[in-house]
Amino acid sequence: MKNGIAFACLLATSSTYAAEQVTLEDGRQVQLNDDFTWQYVPEPATDQSEVKQAVEPAVVAIPVVTQKVGTLVTVGSKKPTMQLSDSGVDVLLGSAQYQDGELVIPTSLTNQSSQSVILVTVDITVSDTTGKVLFSGSVDIWKSIKRMADTYLRPQQAEQGKTIQLDLDEHKQYQVSAHISQVSTR
Repeated sequence: MKNGIAFACLLATSSTYAAEQVTLEDGRQVQLNDDFTWQYVPEPATDQSEVKQAVEPAVVAIPVVTQKVGTLVTVGSKKPTMQLSDSGVDVLLGSAQYQDGELVIPTSLTNQSSQSVILVTVDITVSDTTGKVLFSGSVDIWKSIKRMADTYLRPQQAEQGKTIQLDLDEHKQYQVSAHISQVSTR
């Protein structure tokens, strides 16, 4: 009878202590469980502030990423230059053409947000293939007329934006980088 109780206790303790603890390179402890899951082993708190901090859940956030996008553009290609997104507004920079001494990039916008858009500004930098900057500046590709609601870009609406026209020397390819620098809503 004593052997049976000892065996049951041994089984109970071995199933609760079956997890293995591993120390990571940065010194944190991880518990590896038999069911192929893992978890961090909390460090023992040394004072009251650490106890409070251990009880409060950590805030989890998506890391901030830069919105600047760059690409190599071949003039006359049918491929769109790039797509930009910010604050629920998607901007498509169409295929670049060279006409009458200007680099011409058509734009279109889609408002995915729940508010009407009155202004969209794109910061654009155009360089030659060696990296020499040919143009750097801001272009308003959507601008509504103040207090004229029919000129607003309404939610779930797509429209042609203002065409970007840059007075540049002609090249077969350009390096273009851009990001949406401002979105104003009403």
